[in-house]
Amino acid sequence: MRARRLAIILCVLLSLLALAAGGLLRAVSLRPAYLRVVEGQEFDLNPGFNLSGAFVADPPDSLLIDRATGGSISVTPTKSGRARVEFRLFNAIAVRRFVVDVVPESRVALGGHSIGILLASHGVRVIGLYPVIGIDGGRYMPARDAGLAVGDTILAVGGREVSDPVELETAVNQVASARGAVPLGVLREGEEREVVVEAVLTDSGFRIGVYVRDNAAGVGTLTFWHPASLRFGALGHLVTDSQTGKEIPISDGRIVAARVAGVDAGAAGRPGEKIGTFAGVRDNVGVIEVNSSIGIYGRLAAPLANPVFPEPIPVALASSVHEGPAEILTVISGSTIERFQVEISKVTRQTRPSGRGMVIRVVDPRLIERTGGIVQGMSGSPIVQDGKLVGAVTHVFVSDPTRGYAVFAEYMLDAAGIPKEQQQPLP
Repeated sequence: MRARRLAIILCVLLSLLALAAGGLLRAVSLRPAYLRVVEGQEFDLNPGFNLSGAFVADPPDSLLIDRATGGSISVTPTKSGRARVEFRLFNAIAVRRFVVDVVPESRVALGGHSIGILLASHGVRVIGLYPVIGIDGGRYMPARDAGLAVGDTILAVGGREVSDPVELETAVNQVASARGAVPLGVLREGEEREVVVEAVLTDSGFRIGVYVRDNAAGVGTLTFWHPASLRFGALGHLVTDSQTGKEIPISDGRIVAARVAGVDAGAAGRPGEKIGTFAGVRDNVGVIEVNSSIGIYGRLAAPLANPVFPEPIPVALASSVHEGPAEILTVISGSTIERFQVEISKVTRQTRPSGRGMVIRVVDPRLIERTGGIVQGMSGSPIVQDGKLVGAVTHVFVSDPTRGYAVFAEYMLDAAGIPKEQQQPLP
């Protein structure tokens, strides 16, 4: 009787243990680990425990598995697309799953060129409104009363295109002298409209009461371009208004060739900057199509030469970037691309793209002597490690100009749309 009771208790305990183990195994199997790897490049898989079992790939011919028993194994992807791998306990029960996205190796031509960024081929941006004092001593707000707002882009005055504040002032005076009312072609949130402003005559001519800025957003650095499609990536961060910090809509944006006339070296608490010059649309290099949090993207008008890296190089996946020596390419005088030594001191494994995936430190004494480290205008400078493009400079540490942030090149390629043009996914 006692033996029977012990047998019943043992059966109950075993049943509870089996149910718990089954629940654990189901929980493990329902949470696959996601990996992204390059076609043909070997990588390791580890189920997380040393038990007898086997790895099984689906589709079977998508991955070559060197050792299909417990412990870490070596895997070589044979074709691009998505594959699934299961670790089966005792060759029967699936206890660990991996989803492997295999992407073809991407090669790009390196940048490093200094570029001027034009937000549009014509027009001036309204950055403020002010009261106008007329010759009668009255105080007027003509732009505000006509419905103009900060953020608008004035494209034309009386049908005549304008591209800078001087052209705007000249055109307003000419039209107001002849008609009084000044029709403006205005772009707001992607839509064009006409606004009629009653210009006010002042001691210095007709005024409409707007502060404006031309469409030059400054100088940056080209990161890469794709030889087959001429798609490019640059800057590594969003183009924003320097006063409001808000994103600037880009309409008919351009990148143009730029020269570095000098460098205002940085110091702790004071970021430095490249002093760049560019002529405008006639030095057009490419068209901007996207202004994103990790850079600007579009198409080049023609291939660009890079004497430092004349041939395209592979792009590293974010998972393969590691701490250690690297180099950046940038221009600090004229239009000559130079290479400088840096150290990748921190790598952050991100769940979403951002411009702060890495921390880099300038160790090249030449660059520190000439610029103090990272300065404004270096944004987009490509970072090369182990012969691969791994990222681009994005921001400088205000407290220490020898250090700064960088974005992963893999994310920039995705934003440029280059993998979509190369990859044919498996079913």
